[in-house]
Amino acid sequence: MKSTHEPNTISNIKVMISIFGVCASVFLFTIGQGATNPILPLLVQNLGHTAAVAGFAVGIFGAGRFITNLPSGMLAQKIGRKPILIFGPLIASIGYFITGYVDSIQLILLSRLITGFGGGMHFVGASIYLRDMSSLNNRGRIMSLQTISILIGQTIGPIIGGYIGELYGFTSPFIFASISLVIAIVLIITTVIEPSNINQNLNQTNDSKTKKKLGIFQLLNLFIKSGLLPIGLMTMSQFFHRSGGRFTIAPLLIQNKGLTTSNIGGFFSVTSLAQLTAASLSGYIVDKLGRKILLIPGTSIILLGLFLFDNSNSYPMILVVAILLGIGEGSLTSSTVTLFADNAPKGYEGVTMGLYRTFGDFGFMIGPPILGIIIQQMNFSSALLVDGILISVCTLVVVIFAKETKKRT
Repeated sequence: MKSTHEPNTISNIKVMISIFGVCASVFLFTIGQGATNPILPLLVQNLGHTAAVAGFAVGIFGAGRFITNLPSGMLAQKIGRKPILIFGPLIASIGYFITGYVDSIQLILLSRLITGFGGGMHFVGASIYLRDMSSLNNRGRIMSLQTISILIGQTIGPIIGGYIGELYGFTSPFIFASISLVIAIVLIITTVIEPSNINQNLNQTNDSKTKKKLGIFQLLNLFIKSGLLPIGLMTMSQFFHRSGGRFTIAPLLIQNKGLTTSNIGGFFSVTSLAQLTAASLSGYIVDKLGRKILLIPGTSIILLGLFLFDNSNSYPMILVVAILLGIGEGSLTSSTVTLFADNAPKGYEGVTMGLYRTFGDFGFMIGPPILGIIIQQMNFSSALLVDGILISVCTLVVVIFAKETKKRT
């Protein structure tokens, strides 16, 4: 007999507390991530290593997430959502703790990979859990809580990281991140309830209803025919820019301009706040005016930000750059994730969104080392130029080849 289980509505107090616990854990994860992002490249350079090595230290976190995305989803099906939500922060907490107490680049890279493993598990687990605890009527609102939690954490975290890093040294933000994740684990254990019928069709993704099981190459062919490749490349370029341009170039460039660690934290916080604002507004715009309407404006704003970044010598001007980059990124994210979901092959919606994360994490993984090598071999201007060219080309590919899926209303 087919299960007709429908998750409790948001009015159910236990569900509300559980959703709060998951979103709070996401916030605690990203506040720690935000606290360490401005510091990591500086920590690596402080140990006597190059910008290229600093880029590898940033990017290897994305490699960890890239590796664990799909296995975490499968593991959640077997052992439940709550264990994944606990194991992820536990693993990442160990990774952050190791980073804070070692002075070997090999151990730092290993600890960053471990942190990425935990990050992949936690964010996949949170996405699945929030989907499970929602219905068709409230899914958009509940799923958006994860994005809001991430951006709030990324807004507050860099301020804390920049301040304590300047006050207590570069290792202190990593210890802060580790402690934040311990608190997240306690919250999950005490507030999160495991969805019922976890092994019996609970909120099945459309993937599980697909009659024909396809192999990996057949799936890839289906995705390409569905027009997802151009949008995937655009997603890759966005994460390439985020991890390479913002998480790698920005801290090193701001420090190179003679500014402080707290100034770097301020840059990150302002960028995230602008991104949060833009993402909230752009979601409404792409629903009303079309999915592709913001692609050219969003990319143009990022290009302006990159140009000004290279030519800014005052902190107020750098904060203007932060606002421009945040607005551009927030605009593009709403467009690409919606286009990806709209073009999902029928019956493979869940796998498609997993593919979206995989494209993104691939860009996150390769951006920092590539731009770090360019900085080392050439200069900051060349790295910013490559960042801008890649995101421009990928935007044009989507504008030309991806079909518009939403008419103006």
